[in-house]
Amino acid sequence: MSHYAGNAIIAKCKSLYGNRLKPDNYEDLLRLNTVPEIVTYLQKQDKYSNTLKDIYPENMHRGQLEDLIKKSYFGNLAKMVKFVSTKDKKFYELDMIRREIEIVLSSLRAVISGSIESSIRDLPLFFIQHASFDIGKISKSLTMSSLLKVLTGTRYYDIVERYYAENPADIRYSDLEQALLNQYHDIVIERINHYYKGKNQRNLMNIYQSKVEIDNIVKIYRLRKFYGASETEIMKTLITRNIRMSKQKLEDLINIENIDDILGVLSKSQFSEFRDMDDYVFIEYQTGKIKYNLSKRFMYFSTVPPIVYSAFLFLNEIERGNIFNIIEGVRYDIDKEDIKRMLIYWED
Repeated sequence: MSHYAGNAIIAKCKSLYGNRLKPDNYEDLLRLNTVPEIVTYLQKQDKYSNTLKDIYPENMHRGQLEDLIKKSYFGNLAKMVKFVSTKDKKFYELDMIRREIEIVLSSLRAVISGSIESSIRDLPLFFIQHASFDIGKISKSLTMSSLLKVLTGTRYYDIVERYYAENPADIRYSDLEQALLNQYHDIVIERINHYYKGKNQRNLMNIYQSKVEIDNIVKIYRLRKFYGASETEIMKTLITRNIRMSKQKLEDLINIENIDDILGVLSKSQFSEFRDMDDYVFIEYQTGKIKYNLSKRFMYFSTVPPIVYSAFLFLNEIERGNIFNIIEGVRYDIDKEDIKRMLIYWED
């Protein structure tokens, strides 16, 4: 990558990160009591003002707001990716692949429910032009046959075809979702290995493998604690290829006698320095805080474009999760202090 292009990516990431919601913004949001009030507040924030500028808050429901926040999130990434013209361009397109997978899964849910979901709409022009399938056609697919027709020739066809079922009720959605996520993980690892060497490769692997391993831990915890799932059932939901945790280590975590002891395991793992000092009971909080602190370190101290970009992706994802938690909390009238304990951000 040219020095100029690299500096441009770093500058854009840091600029967008600078427009993140700050602790004061979260305190303001926690004082609000309705979704329209949240919309009105976000309309005044630079990061979301363009996406929400023509929206009437009183007509907005929770699902629509979350869709628009996703649109804003992807729009920021598209602004960066469309200017990349270097040999490692395909690395910067990884989030586009992740977004395509979200669209495929959204379309599958539409097939199963028999109604088109609202999440596939108003995507940035850049994405529509560069997507590997026709966005307009896939958004109208209400049968698995029509969905497969749209996906012909794409990397997703073989996986979706493998789980074909004429009756929507027979579609194994969870298995198909896991297969697509495994495919995405393999693509990430392949592109890191292909485009980068040495320290940069190791750092990128650290970022991505840490995220996958932490997500595995959360799945183990939730499936054991809330669903009583068996080891076989849980292993089917995990990404096990190209990570640092051995299959034996994952099995040990699944079979831990008291599942709440997983938090103690985290405190003694390679992630320990990134945990929060407060011992919250929410495993999603602790694991999210690990991802946040790891990404924040790279955002502030790295001068390598793909690393800063990757850190920005995860930090952006965490902010999106914070907003969704606030929306959900307001929607279901959850105590404000309980909502606050789920939020992950850095006190400046």
